[in-house]
Amino acid sequence: MQATKKSSPALFTDYKQLKDEIIEISEQRFENILTRRFTEFKKSLMEEINARFLSMESRFDSKLDAMESRFIGKFNAIDSKFDVIDSKFDAIDSKFDAIDSKFDAMNSKFNAMDTHFNSIEKRLSFLTWFLPVFLSLLMIVLKFYGK
Repeated sequence: MQATKKSSPALFTDYKQLKDEIIEISEQRFENILTRRFTEFKKSLMEEINARFLSMESRFDSKLDAMESRFIGKFNAIDSKFDVIDSKFDAIDSKFDAIDSKFDAMNSKFNAMDTHFNSIEKRLSFLTWFLPVFLSLLMIVLKFYGK
């Protein structure tokens, strides 16, 4: 029995060491399994998320394209209305230009008339002082020679 007692402590430490090795191997295996499963889960989750994002991106792009085409259509409609208004303003502007040229022609005629009236006024002013002087001289001459 003594041999059994002597071998018992050696067996217990061997058993404990073996148990610790088994636990360590189990923990490493468990960590490896967890890491592998986590990596697989992460990969599948990322694939699912990417698929959903691609779907969302596709829907967003199609809605954005639809909004863009509606915006461009409305913008073109507004732009054509502004073109119509612009052409109307151009027509009004050309009418004002025609009226302005008529006023310029009238102004030049008034300036010519003013010049003509100034000339007549100068003649009349000349006659207003010359005529009395001339008549006075004529009367003096006639009085002098008529006696």
